[in-house]
Amino acid sequence: MISLSRRLIALAEAGRTGALHVGGTPGGVVYLVAGRITHAESRGCPGIGERLVRCGRLSAAQWQAAYEAGHGARRVGHILLRDGHLGHHELASRVVATITAATHALLLGDDAPMRFVPGERHWFGTVAQADLGNLGPETARRLLARPAPRGPRSVRCRQPSPVPG
Repeated sequence: MISLSRRLIALAEAGRTGALHVGGTPGGVVYLVAGRITHAESRGCPGIGERLVRCGRLSAAQWQAAYEAGHGARRVGHILLRDGHLGHHELASRVVATITAATHALLLGDDAPMRFVPGERHWFGTVAQADLGNLGPETARRLLARPAPRGPRSVRCRQPSPVPG
């Protein structure tokens, strides 16, 4: 079975657009546009909505309104920008942080089953993009900074709350 990191590299080099669904624990999805990661999510990590609400940048009501207005058209991020809730640079950095955390969690379970769905896009929309090569050093830094896990590999993300995305 091909590893997740090799599969992502192959998709990036081919300039693919779509979603790589990763099974196993914690599992999740990496979304690419023209070979660049535009979003990533994992059941083991808080999503962008939860991150924005938990840190106090948005109220739960503001997040819910943006989610409902933009979910169907895959424009939630653009709604947040349009309505002035966040500036582009701040939102982009928070999206990249979400991508980094989720990708890190998924790479820990590198031998999980995968399925690529061409053309599938994330409901948040494209606010920022990350190259896999730029996530590698951050992932390596996180792996080296934490104590070696005992027993099966574990992910150190908080359990997600019921806040969408």
